[in-house]
Amino acid sequence: MWGSPNHGGSIWRCSQPKVGLQGNRSIEDERYLYAIAEEAKRANLKADARLAGGVGGGSNGEDRPPTEFLRMLCGRNNESDLIMDGSNPCSLKIMDMRPKSAAMANRTQGYGYENTNYYRGASINFYGIGNIHAVRDSYQKVCALCLSPNTSDIQWMQLVENTNWPSMTRLILSASWQTAFHVHYNRLPVLLHCSHGWDRTSQVAALSQLLLDPHYRTREGFSTLVEKDFLSFGHPFHTRCGHGEGKNEQGGDEGQLSPIFIQFLDCVFQLVNQFPDYFEFNARYLLLLSEHIYSCRFGTLLCDSEREREVVAGIRQRTYCMWEYLDSIPDLINPVFDRATSEKAGVLLMPLPMLLRNVTLWVDRFCMYGAKASIPCMPHGLQYPPQYFLRNHSILHTVGCGAESVLRRALEVAEMWRGTALNALKEVEELRKK
Repeated sequence: MWGSPNHGGSIWRCSQPKVGLQGNRSIEDERYLYAIAEEAKRANLKADARLAGGVGGGSNGEDRPPTEFLRMLCGRNNESDLIMDGSNPCSLKIMDMRPKSAAMANRTQGYGYENTNYYRGASINFYGIGNIHAVRDSYQKVCALCLSPNTSDIQWMQLVENTNWPSMTRLILSASWQTAFHVHYNRLPVLLHCSHGWDRTSQVAALSQLLLDPHYRTREGFSTLVEKDFLSFGHPFHTRCGHGEGKNEQGGDEGQLSPIFIQFLDCVFQLVNQFPDYFEFNARYLLLLSEHIYSCRFGTLLCDSEREREVVAGIRQRTYCMWEYLDSIPDLINPVFDRATSEKAGVLLMPLPMLLRNVTLWVDRFCMYGAKASIPCMPHGLQYPPQYFLRNHSILHTVGCGAESVLRRALEVAEMWRGTALNALKEVEELRKK
């Protein structure tokens, strides 16, 4: 579903295998994954030959970053698995998004996870991301916390963490980062899956491509990414969002409702908030997109599958396209985005501790209708924000800005207060004269 144009690193996705308690095998599946691994090795050899200046030149390892640099990137997070050397040979990485306990429990239902004894050169890791029920419970907690007028402001950060929503966000970002690391630095084919392969798998696959490919960090590329990894691969928007259904119509336990796509947008927001120079769209773009998940104003995110959208409902012929609407709003463009710089930089792989430690609550989304003020504001009557913000009124306070824009804003604010002080001095002088 995604492959590097420079070497054999690639991303693949599927659902869980039908292993069961009997330990069933699929010879075709084992051969297929082995063929992927072997083709990746050949692509890497060709890439090494190009770097060495000729076919068959081999690789002297000079193109690989030093081990100390890779350790700095990992920050001691799963370092033994990420930094590969001769002691842990691997030609294909299987990444199971579930907790291992959940994967083992699924064997009682005829499913499970891969036995690497039968998959030559493959290794498997589990990443402990919660299922749809855990996501729904956490989302309800964080929403109730942000909307409650009785929430303790002194313990705000502790209460937010207690909802487990930031922790889930970090788990997804960490799995996505490790996927991108294996593809970019270890040049491995990576196979992603969870249970059904359309919730956690879609999240991690899309986020890892955001990190790897600058095209998907543009507006056109991001819409393509969502269409590909969520819509085309069968993420059930109707089932997860309950479009057009009343309360408890899916069952007393709210059935299969879960804000999976909201969680994905929150993860994208964390990237946009921390590294705005790499994205063509801003946080308001994501906020508006999150609102229209449930508005049903557009047909883009309706139904559970491509067949339902195209054959049964004829959505594209009967409804408006959400991407065209978003692209028609110039205020959703990030003013500090530099396409040439982003394309030149290519991969966005920051140190993992930096990414995870700067995860914050998406205040503009969760506190939008909160009972208490959560976004910085000024008293009524002061001419603030300055002219820069008046021209770009869609920029939100939680969005990080580039160094130049931050300096420009600081100078404009300083100039505003300087003018206020001069006017006050003039008034004092006039009063003294009287």
